[in-house]
Amino acid sequence: MSHDSKIEAALALHRFGLGPRPGSIAAVAADPREALLAELERPGIGQIDNHGLMTSAQASRAAFEARAERQAKQIVSMRAQKEAEKRQAEGMADAMTQTPGVATAAPPAKAEEAPTIERQTFLGEAKARIDAALNAEIGFAERLVWFWSNHFCISADKVQSMVGGYEREAIRRHILGRFADMLLAAEGHPAMLAYLDNAQSIGPNSIAGINRTRGLNENLAREILELHTLGVRTGYTQDDVIRFAKVLTGWTIISTNDNPEHGAEFIFNKRLHEPGPQQILDKTYADTGVEQGRAVLADLARHPATATHVATKLARHFVADEPPPALVDRLAKTFLATDGNLKEIA
Repeated sequence: MSHDSKIEAALALHRFGLGPRPGSIAAVAADPREALLAELERPGIGQIDNHGLMTSAQASRAAFEARAERQAKQIVSMRAQKEAEKRQAEGMADAMTQTPGVATAAPPAKAEEAPTIERQTFLGEAKARIDAALNAEIGFAERLVWFWSNHFCISADKVQSMVGGYEREAIRRHILGRFADMLLAAEGHPAMLAYLDNAQSIGPNSIAGINRTRGLNENLAREILELHTLGVRTGYTQDDVIRFAKVLTGWTIISTNDNPEHGAEFIFNKRLHEPGPQQILDKTYADTGVEQGRAVLADLARHPATATHVATKLARHFVADEPPPALVDRLAKTFLATDGNLKEIA
């Protein structure tokens, strides 16, 4: 093994994997590129096969029930405390009342509270994610997972119980598939709809919008155009954002309070949907309910600006902060030529 081949192997493992391990440089030195691509051919690569993990909807329902139970216990405790205070105020005997000349026993130490179900779920998902990285021989697939999770990011501060399920369901399943499929999976996932407030967005002229005061929320539409697909300063306008937000009204989440069995799952609610056609980026989309939004996402996934935006981010992530324009151009052309085949781009 030559000095140059060792350097190339180490560079490949650092740039595209999770760094060298004992013996890994020698193992890939003959053909680092082929070693990286070979990892992507392994069955189930990038997936987490852990039957102990809940789906995002299951985790959300479990958290909802746990919060309801905690709230009920707090209410019962407060009622008991008020009743005790009432009895004491009326002069009734109390076992904890101090008798003159007798020291009152110290109150029992407060037991340390167990982690909430939300915390337990989050820690379990975090461990599974760390284990996936630690057990990876090279880690190219994990790097792709991390890249796309960052691209379609959500926050545990807002949807803690769902973040792990979201990554497994919307990201890991699609890292070697088509960008259009990942885009649809991410934007229609309940975690994304909750994180960017689309679950509460109501079309102004929808049935619900006419009957209620709550209105349109632009967060999801703006993030999709600005961060997830086209990128900034690529020709879309504020009017496009508003119209797209109207298209996405009705993309919401089943209430766990009303439906304990299917709560936290995606649903299209026609009553919330802004009626009528919408023009986005000079194309008019007929009002076909949930399919109207899917049609817009499908076109955004295949837009040249999306290809350039994604290619630039990939090259920046794996190659350099200022990637070579020729590399970005080549990746963008591959993106368009393969209908967003992410395995071909990798």
